[in-house]
Amino acid sequence: MRKPERRNRRSEKAHLALNLFLESVRKAEGIEALAVTTEDGFLVAGVGETDVEWMGALGASSKRKVFTWEKLTLHVQRVEVNRVPMFVTSVGRPAKTASVKDGFERILAA
Repeated sequence: MRKPERRNRRSEKAHLALNLFLESVRKAEGIEALAVTTEDGFLVAGVGETDVEWMGALGASSKRKVFTWEKLTLHVQRVEVNRVPMFVTSVGRPAKTASVKDGFERILAA
């Protein structure tokens, strides 16, 4: 017997699927904005009502785990996705990086 689909919104395109996934994480965890970048600061995916591309670049280049940018508190965490170092930058509170890592690996494996 087949399981019912638990996701309402999905995409076969990886970049759209990553953004949809981050949006669900953002809403579930009560985070204002969320960006995932490479070590070089290039945006992989990001959601929220701020400049997530710039926010993610700042997070990747920062040596701090928490800092203020334009009156927003940013939380930066390093995570490895399929052995590739990435940075998760969030506004307001830290994201649960284990769920971000697992979701990204699942989507990128498809």
